Amino acid sequence: MLAKLLRVRDSMKKIKLSEILTPDVITVATGIALREVLSTMAALRISCVLAVNSKNQPLGIFTEQDALRVLAGQQALDGLVMADVMTIPPLCASPDMDYRDAFRLLQEHGSRHLIVTDAHNRLLGIVTEEAFLLHLGSEELTAFKTVASVMARNVATIDEGETVATAAQQMHRLQLSCIVVTRDAVPVGILTERDAVRLELDISEPGRVPVGSVMSCPLITVSPDTTLEHAIQHFASNKIRNLVVTDQGRLSGIVNRHNLVNTLRGDYVKFLQETIKKQRRKMLQLNQQCLLNKLHSTALEASANAILITDTEGIIQWANAAFSNLSGYSSDEVIGRRPKDLIKSGLQSREFYEVLWQTILSGQAWQGELVNKRRDGTLYTEELTITPVRTENDKMTHFIAVMQDISERKLLEKMQAASLDVLDKIIANQPLPDMMLAIIHHLENLFPIIRASVLQLDATTGLLRQVIAPSLPDFYASAIERLQANSDASICEMAAFSGETVIIEDVQSHPRCVPFRELAERAGFRACTATPIKDGQDNVLGIFTVYFVHPHFPGQTKLNLLKEFARLAGISIAKDKTETQRLALTTSLQNSETRYRTLVESAPFPVVISSLADGSLLYGNDRAQLMFGISREQGIGKPAALFYVHPEERDRFVSAVLEKGLVTDYEVQLYKSGGKIIWVLLSGRVMDFDGQAALTTSFVEITDRKHYEDRLREAAAVMESTHEGVMITDLTPRIIAVNRACLAITGYTEEELIGKNPAILHSGHKDQAFYAMLWQQLLRDGHWQGEILNRRKSGEIYPQWLTISTIYNEQQEPVRYVGVFADISELKRQQAQLDFMAHHDALTRLPNRSMVETRIKQEIEQAHRHGQNLAVLFIDLDRFKIVNDSFGHPVGDELLCQVAERLAARLREGDMLARLGGDEFILLANTLSDAQDAAVLARDIIAALGEPFMLSGQHEVFIGGSIGISLFPDDGNTVTELMKNADAAMYFAKENGRNQFSFYTSELNADARHKLEMENDLRRALLHNELLLHYQAKIDLHTGKICGVEALIRWQKPDGTLMSPAEFIPLAEKTGVILTIGNLVLDRACQQIRQWLDDGLDNVHIAVNISARQFRNGNLDKLVAESLQKYQIDGRHLELELNESMLMHEPERAIETMQKLKNIGVKLSLDDFGTGYSNLAYLRRFPIDSLKIDQSFVRGMIADPGDAEIASVIINLAHRLKLSVIAEGVENETQLAFMRTNNCDELQGYLFSKALSAPEFTELLRSGKTLTS
Repeated sequence: MLAKLLRVRDSMKKIKLSEILTPDVITVATGIALREVLSTMAALRISCVLAVNSKNQPLGIFTEQDALRVLAGQQALDGLVMADVMTIPPLCASPDMDYRDAFRLLQEHGSRHLIVTDAHNRLLGIVTEEAFLLHLGSEELTAFKTVASVMARNVATIDEGETVATAAQQMHRLQLSCIVVTRDAVPVGILTERDAVRLELDISEPGRVPVGSVMSCPLITVSPDTTLEHAIQHFASNKIRNLVVTDQGRLSGIVNRHNLVNTLRGDYVKFLQETIKKQRRKMLQLNQQCLLNKLHSTALEASANAILITDTEGIIQWANAAFSNLSGYSSDEVIGRRPKDLIKSGLQSREFYEVLWQTILSGQAWQGELVNKRRDGTLYTEELTITPVRTENDKMTHFIAVMQDISERKLLEKMQAASLDVLDKIIANQPLPDMMLAIIHHLENLFPIIRASVLQLDATTGLLRQVIAPSLPDFYASAIERLQANSDASICEMAAFSGETVIIEDVQSHPRCVPFRELAERAGFRACTATPIKDGQDNVLGIFTVYFVHPHFPGQTKLNLLKEFARLAGISIAKDKTETQRLALTTSLQNSETRYRTLVESAPFPVVISSLADGSLLYGNDRAQLMFGISREQGIGKPAALFYVHPEERDRFVSAVLEKGLVTDYEVQLYKSGGKIIWVLLSGRVMDFDGQAALTTSFVEITDRKHYEDRLREAAAVMESTHEGVMITDLTPRIIAVNRACLAITGYTEEELIGKNPAILHSGHKDQAFYAMLWQQLLRDGHWQGEILNRRKSGEIYPQWLTISTIYNEQQEPVRYVGVFADISELKRQQAQLDFMAHHDALTRLPNRSMVETRIKQEIEQAHRHGQNLAVLFIDLDRFKIVNDSFGHPVGDELLCQVAERLAARLREGDMLARLGGDEFILLANTLSDAQDAAVLARDIIAALGEPFMLSGQHEVFIGGSIGISLFPDDGNTVTELMKNADAAMYFAKENGRNQFSFYTSELNADARHKLEMENDLRRALLHNELLLHYQAKIDLHTGKICGVEALIRWQKPDGTLMSPAEFIPLAEKTGVILTIGNLVLDRACQQIRQWLDDGLDNVHIAVNISARQFRNGNLDKLVAESLQKYQIDGRHLELELNESMLMHEPERAIETMQKLKNIGVKLSLDDFGTGYSNLAYLRRFPIDSLKIDQSFVRGMIADPGDAEIASVIINLAHRLKLSVIAEGVENETQLAFMRTNNCDELQGYLFSKALSAPEFTELLRSGKTLTS
């Protein structure tokens, strides 16, 4: 299909109008009756008729659209001839014109018929939209579109009860080719332009005939999903041009041949592009899928979990490396076999596997734990997940098994349970042998292959005493108990002496075990491990020993577990020793009661004794009297609770003492002397005081410490709540504290940072010199601040703003460093965005003027050094304003973005494209060998801009581009010179036809300077009254006398020379000076009228040319009225000449302005008639008095009979419209004779008089000169 489309594309390039035109064209004379024209069109079912002269040269065209206009105007057919209603001149083209250019020409003129003529303007044929449709190759394209993609959704409708005239007027006003007729909002028929031809003949009063009685029916409809291929077949088979689109009886849209041609035009290119894009996308998707599959395979192979893939019978199809590591089998050994034949341990029941298979065969995933067997016979616990794999049609094809070895996790879980059990026994104060027995039972249950014993070290004798050895033979246990803590003895002694774990992998071969080989062999042990039991101060309390029946080296997991059991044993022994010491201390305290009283008196801290019965004070030492500010006599008997800020705190303190016997470090608030509140630490115990139960309480004031702690907490709260990261180090430096924000920014945990050097965060982007400078400043000034790049745990580099401060102690010695930092990635991003926006266009994201000028300057410097060439291409879009004005600024913005993308795709390495603003772009090309490279680039850009743009998914537009090129160093050595000269060259290209490029030449600058000087001179001329009016007579052909005069402006330079308006009026139009000139001409003309009236010359009127700007300025009628009022003259003495093209720009607004002028009483004349694309419908509505035949037709009528024929048609047309006709540029007798023969009303030209100054023309008026005198 793609090859076929490419052939279609290649053939389309060669189509010319001569190949697709229809040579059989119905032609008539201009004087034929309109009724006969309509009858011919209706009978032959044709869309147009041509008016030609005797040489078969086209003069005008009458189409179905013209018929609709006549019908809408309800004009009577009688008396109307072809010349009254035809469109002149018809749109013509050469037979060699390219098919696409011809279609673009139709679009620009809004026409549906293109007349093809030869070099002598003789008719060759006609090309209609149908021809374009037939030659589009649509059979190759339409199968890819449906009606819904091209139909117009806003459909004009009219009720069947409305009149034909109303329907025609609506169609004419909205420029519709058809209107759908409805009954109760349901489409029942259609009225088309072709119907207008028929109805114009059939009915005489369209304002009284209901449209439902004459509509075309039954209605031919299609659904929205109908292909365009079938739609085109409907057009051909039913000989129609409109198809109504309905969806379940509701009106959805309409598609006609005109819209279809517009849509299909260029589709072969778009389809090829889309096909190529789809193929590329498909290839990209395949490549991505292959890469994804490879990534999946790599990920599965690299997974830490063991993975098997089996078929539905359980036969292994694939296994990863992790499975080989777990099971001990290689991949080749397992493929083709079942897992049960390899790793099944037999420890799970048959029912276990039945449930597993029932689950996965039902399509559900199964997850659980089981014990399997490695190749070497060892068992392991795994967590297994089996997931079924299904195809798109839900067929089960494979199972994926993911296995994780959880043996260590299960072991740790058991260890945790054992630890909790032992700790419960310790808390319950069970005897030491019971606790040791529990420890050994738990260990031997975890590892059935080992036997364990616990020996306790007697600190006094230094001997190891057997505490428990339930699984050791009695003879072996007895021998062990006799061992002493000597480094030259057993492994237990070695471990006790060194404080480190001792591992004997094989007793029979280890040199240190020679004395014990026989004993070990008799007991059946071949390996052992002795682990020291220590207290919290790292003192050895005993030895935890385990024995193995085979040579064995315990792995790290076993060693960690042995250390944990040794730790539990240490806690048990320490707890037992503490309890023994406590009992001894209690006895000692009871024996030293007397000594205690003496100590209380001399204690360096406050001590009071209070009654347990009622809380009254019984005693207080001297320190207590000083603290509370009362004497011993004043205090005795008072309630102790009076001194507590919160009295209930004493009750809680007493309860704690009664419960525990001794309480220390109990924090409360008390009242000090003077009522000051202080914080104290209480210590208390119960004692006998003079025969009664009493509470001894000592006090240590901690008020300053509490305040310091409060400040620390506040600082910690601030540190934790701030969004900035905080890191505190010592002087080494090593990290000693971090806050949450620090962890969030860096990605590390607190455990990963504490104790580490901050260099762990370095990114590597700063050298050692930078950090040396940082430390130098920090040590000198006590602080450093700046921006730095650091690295997160993930490896991501990020910018941060860092402040490091030194913390000093009271002696002003540095003790800590505090770093406070913020992640400024977002700030950097915003700064980068602001920088981007400062140097780029916000709409297209291209570099802006500032950036491209900087780049050009850099490239100029580079080119200077290396002798290179540069080119600056100034690109201005053609017809952009039309698109912007027609579709709105959003669509215009979309077009600019598409242009930017299209131009950027043409850039070469090193080139830069920028948007200056509006529709102007700059392209800098810096890799040129010569000027021809720049020309090639410019042609490529123009070709790219010439391709259609699809906007908002519905507007296909055609623009173009004009390009100016300046070269370095030939055309300038600075940025300003190169850009200015490229701009000048662009304007030259635009003035010479657009859609082309031009190199800069010095003449362009000279021309620009000349225009600038002329503009300045022109403005000066206005100030110095150098602009004069000359006058050329208009002659009445019937009387031969002067009947009017045209005011023509001249510029008299200071040297006396006269400048023609053709030299300065175009410049005045561009610069806006034309408004001042126009007002000046109007004022001078009215002044001259007043002068001639005062001189008795009242038989003439003056015609003044009005510029397009002046006409559209909105206040022309007021200016004219003011001038007439100023010189007290009647409006009939003033005539305004209006250009045909200016009126057709906005015809409705033009009619409104002209009507205001007519209300003032001035005459209106249509100047240069026939040079534009006239619309007779508007010509009838324009309130004008006369037409001026453009002098190009008058001058060419002798050499070209076609011009004479057109002039004759214009005269005939004007008279039918009740307008007078003025022939402009009559210079010889032949032209005069033609005008007389064709009944022209007036003439103007050198045959009678050239343009004269006011005094000269006054003399001409007074002379009474006539055409014959």
